[in-house]
Amino acid sequence: MAGSTAPRLKDVAQAANVSMSAASRILRGESDRFGEETCQRVLEAARQLGWRRNLLVNGMQTGRTKMIGVMIPPFDSFWVDVLAGIHLVLAAADYLPITVWVGDCQEIPHFEKGDEQGLEQISRLLDRRVDGLILWPSFAVAYYGHFRELIERRVPVVVIDHEYSEDQIADSIETDEQRSAKAVAEHLISLGHENIACFSSRETAWQAWAVRRREFFEKAVADLKGVKVKSWRLNQWGSNGVEVAEEILTQDPRPTAVFTVTDHEALYIYEAAASLGIRIPEDLSVVGFADLDFAAALQPPLTTMRQRPKEIGRRAAQLVLDRLDGDFADNPPTTVRVGAELIVRGSTQHS
Repeated sequence: MAGSTAPRLKDVAQAANVSMSAASRILRGESDRFGEETCQRVLEAARQLGWRRNLLVNGMQTGRTKMIGVMIPPFDSFWVDVLAGIHLVLAAADYLPITVWVGDCQEIPHFEKGDEQGLEQISRLLDRRVDGLILWPSFAVAYYGHFRELIERRVPVVVIDHEYSEDQIADSIETDEQRSAKAVAEHLISLGHENIACFSSRETAWQAWAVRRREFFEKAVADLKGVKVKSWRLNQWGSNGVEVAEEILTQDPRPTAVFTVTDHEALYIYEAAASLGIRIPEDLSVVGFADLDFAAALQPPLTTMRQRPKEIGRRAAQLVLDRLDGDFADNPPTTVRVGAELIVRGSTQHS
């Protein structure tokens, strides 16, 4: 077809000697009602002619763009694996993720972006008529400003690592914080630790996961041992990690164990301990959370709760697809909790 426009469905049908309706169904994957030879003929004609589906036209006809907005930055190895899980499920279902975020990934831990920028990104995706949204925690907060429109348009939304304190307005996928915190508490108490500190993150509005993780840990230690955990957190910019770690490690008496709500805070404890001449684990046991890509390479290797980010990503994507199709579409919002596993390495020992 040299010199002509792009091949049309009509051209494929003529080349395969079938009706346009049959060619359309076969090329959409609806081949059950047609013979194998007919299907092969249509597919071969499409291949030889270089025909490709026009998803814009298909979206106008079906009301579906087959695109999902994924508002998650590749911030660390946890979120990279979450994105991998999302991609695997969406690709298998022939959906395309459009991934956006706010700002430079390297500066995300050290600043707070206003809701306005999050809402702008949500609007960009809605303007492109995505079929659903998957949000990381800060965007989950920004989502409040748009949820009425999304509900009216029946756009399914899944948030990761964020649980709404008010009426639940979206599906949520998170790590089972209560069971995980209890596992850490049981481990440290089994080693004889009684003077235990907790080093939390900034606990901003979008870090509700950090609040729950700290509170569940404090309660688990109190329930199991009857002692109180003293807790610290980063400032609102997350810029004083080493200073907080040094404050924890210069208490009198000094804690014999520290639980950090992520492996990032554990790095600050390692740095402060080295500068103060405190040995890990001989003088201080440390437990992190996430099992990020650097945790096993620390000296000593970090004991930590291993989350299941790919599973979290897969389940988030599948939940969006379930909302778009099938009996689950009209069910009320739900929270799915994914388990984590304690990985014991060299940073903890008997007190």
